[in-house]
Amino acid sequence: MNTKELWSDLTPEMHWYFESQSQSLQFKRGDHIYSQGESPKGMYFVKSGLVGLTILSSTSGKEHLLRFFREGQFFGHRALFSDEGYHGNTIALEPTAIRFIPKASVLAGIEKDQSLLKNVVYVLAKELRRCETQHVMILENEIKVRVAQSLVYLKDLHPQHNWTRQEIANFCASTVSTVIKALAELETEGFILQEGRSIQILNRDGLIALQDQA
Repeated sequence: MNTKELWSDLTPEMHWYFESQSQSLQFKRGDHIYSQGESPKGMYFVKSGLVGLTILSSTSGKEHLLRFFREGQFFGHRALFSDEGYHGNTIALEPTAIRFIPKASVLAGIEKDQSLLKNVVYVLAKELRRCETQHVMILENEIKVRVAQSLVYLKDLHPQHNWTRQEIANFCASTVSTVIKALAELETEGFILQEGRSIQILNRDGLIALQDQA
């Protein structure tokens, strides 16, 4: 979900149009950008920082992390184009700068240049493939990426808390034994260090980047 993919076919005039319609937003660590169920407001482009997308299960009431959005990526577009409420919550995991384009400006831009619509379909198709791949990963219990994401999310928001393997498993919607195995692999690969109950992150950027390999 890179900004370049979305804007790839746009004319310089349309680039200028979207830039002129955008607003600069700043968020502190722990700030919510939008909440699950809210009506779509527009599209969000990450200039710097890290954003986590989480969802609250309607059956268990537990929170689960879906993915991260980093510099150069965007979010909020699926709810905007489907005209549905946001399916999850977005929260800044570190100081984050966002360029926000209101819904009306996005739709008006599509009226001006239909190539944007083609690029949106392209991006959505890639997202669908990624979701299908993730579903297969979950079915096969290959959740190392989900454990890696969860460690970053939980440690960023609650750095003083020593998360138990059971708590991490609950957050990942997995089992303790599977989480223990995933943590062992992450430690072997040099991403973390386990000392008893304590888990120290050695390579935060590496843990975040694992989602791109999914």
